[in-house]
Amino acid sequence: MGSILNEGERTALISRMQSLTASSPARWGKMNVLEMLQHLRLSAQMTLGEHSVASVNKRPFQMFPLKHLLLYVLPFPKGAPTASELYPVGTAAFEEERAILMSLLEQIAAGPPDRTWPAHPLFGPMSWREWGVVTYKHINHHLKQFGA
Repeated sequence: MGSILNEGERTALISRMQSLTASSPARWGKMNVLEMLQHLRLSAQMTLGEHSVASVNKRPFQMFPLKHLLLYVLPFPKGAPTASELYPVGTAAFEEERAILMSLLEQIAAGPPDRTWPAHPLFGPMSWREWGVVTYKHINHHLKQFGA
């Protein structure tokens, strides 16, 4: 499983992000490419503790083996629900959103690994390593959505 904590895998994701244009069409879903970048930015800000997202209190998703299976084995399903706090709002410039997202990925990767990381709204308490994996998986899912 990929992780943004791995420099090579993070660089590959960023390269795929840079292949997107403001008119890249979605293969599925309701978001356009700018909204997708905004959604990923909000998610990255959540990871850093800069954007609050309420817990959905789904205890089974926070326990082994289901948490492990969802984080490390199964792909994100198309059309999976997302927290309302992670829906894009307002307007932004495409290039600016992409640049901010890439900067946030570098901040997550820089750690520090031993800090207390925010709880995920579905998966609960997560380590730096788990955030690296779920962030990679989430971004990879949305880049595939836009053919990148």
